[in-house]
Amino acid sequence: MDKSSKKKSYNQYNPAIIKQLKQKYGLSTQFIGQSLRGERTSDTSLKICEDYKQMEREINKAIQKV
Repeated sequence: MDKSSKKKSYNQYNPAIIKQLKQKYGLSTQFIGQSLRGERTSDTSLKICEDYKQMEREINKAIQKV
């Protein structure tokens, strides 16, 4: 059986954004990753997802200006 065809693709999150979220919320990187993957559904998890998306948009805007 060829296992290469069954490999799961993983999202790669921006480590700089993860670091900022860790400082902002004072939570572990594991919890932040679980929140972004949808494994956690608390109010804090939802705020983390919103903040991540917003930071990612701002970074992409800055890159496009260059």
